[in-house]
Amino acid sequence: MSMNMFFRAFTQEEIEAMTKDHALIDQLVEDEKYVIDTDVETAWDVLREILSGAGILAGEAVDDALFNGCMLISAKEVQREAQALASWSHEQVLARLADVSEEAYHGDIFRGEPGDLLEQFDALVRFYQEASEKGLAALSYLA
Repeated sequence: MSMNMFFRAFTQEEIEAMTKDHALIDQLVEDEKYVIDTDVETAWDVLREILSGAGILAGEAVDDALFNGCMLISAKEVQREAQALASWSHEQVLARLADVSEEAYHGDIFRGEPGDLLEQFDALVRFYQEASEKGLAALSYLA
């Protein structure tokens, strides 16, 4: 079974409420109360290395939610991540792929099939761009 990384955008007020009451995190995610969402599938670790954490390592860690924990990302952080990701091109992503460590989760798959990696990169960029344009906050988690 593979571990995917999911991104869900909420209002800043909802993220603030989740910060105060972690039980709300599971409830709002399970009830699909998010505004927009994406999944970068198993590309998350390879993208983390390539992008030096941009988009993937954002936010404040919460350990007691969503089985594996999550990251709560403020609207201001979403804007910063959107800007950071917008500076990356497909050519830059592919150029950095050769530098991904052998230990990267599913790295061998993406070295052999980089097209899917670019699709997941585009999904990540679109998510942050749309969330930023709408003034949303977000959360990310592995499942």
